[in-house]
Amino acid sequence: MAAVSVVGGLLAGCSSSSADNDAEKTDGQQNKVIGASEGPDAAPSTLATGMGSDNDTDGTFPRTVTHFEGKTTIKSKPTKIAVLSTGQLDDLLSLGTVPTATTRADNAGLVPDYLADAFPADKSKLAAMTDAGTRQAPNLETLAAAKPDLILANDSLGDLYPKLSKIAPTVITAGNGINWKRDLLLVGDAIGKGQQAQKLLDGIVEDAHEKGEALSKTSVSMLRFTPGRTRMFGVSSFTGSIAVDMGLDRPKSQQFKAISEDIGAESIDKADGDWIFYSVQGDADKTDAASVLAGPLWKSMSAVKAGHAVKVDDDPWYLNAGPTAARLVVLQLAEDISK
Repeated sequence: MAAVSVVGGLLAGCSSSSADNDAEKTDGQQNKVIGASEGPDAAPSTLATGMGSDNDTDGTFPRTVTHFEGKTTIKSKPTKIAVLSTGQLDDLLSLGTVPTATTRADNAGLVPDYLADAFPADKSKLAAMTDAGTRQAPNLETLAAAKPDLILANDSLGDLYPKLSKIAPTVITAGNGINWKRDLLLVGDAIGKGQQAQKLLDGIVEDAHEKGEALSKTSVSMLRFTPGRTRMFGVSSFTGSIAVDMGLDRPKSQQFKAISEDIGAESIDKADGDWIFYSVQGDADKTDAASVLAGPLWKSMSAVKAGHAVKVDDDPWYLNAGPTAARLVVLQLAEDISK
């Protein structure tokens, strides 16, 4: 896969730490998960060393899965799966499985619109899912009442692993948007669809590479407005990893290896590039978006002057990290830039 050159070290400012798809851990934890073989600028495309099951044939059980909190034996094919963390609903639906329970992100619905649109045949099953609370603090009583036979969560909920394991066999993935590929593979392995997950992932990466070939030397800026914060997303984020797969350049201000970096309204021009792809989470009036987008500094940016500032759906771009979201991001990048 094509690589993006990276300026060493972090730029001035602080990196993010919130419960969206790219900020559920510290950078130190993130680098530990990613491993040195692929570097923090590329989404790891294989399971972490020692992770996965002792059974590489799809559809066969029992299987014992090694994950980020230990080992879990899954005796038979799970039919009532609970997904508690970012991207895992996307993972399951992309693999043809609807969970029995899930959680919601802050300021977001239980089923993101992009997933409802992508899987219309699952509408009734999605509506019947148990709402198990928020991703940061799942309601364990509600979860237990749903009687799952497998629970999937990521390492941001690692402290709950002993309690979750008493409810049902539990598998913990890495989390963080940069780890979306290996999380998909571990989820697939746990539900007996590891080979299917690998095939799905290979197709997405190949498509990203092919669509990006015609877009080389184009720099893409990634910006997100949330209540109380405005952030640029770096190379080691979900969307940043997709830019790597597509061979796209990044503005110098975003060639950092952290997930994201806060930026103030007075320095928003640092986020300029050939193209800007920005999102607004929830109510725009609760963010700086309205004032920034109407301000002279924003209007002075080269991408804005060229009509290359594109508002994107927050859910697949910056809030959920999964294969369906990845396909949407690849497609929008390719379609907009090639206009």
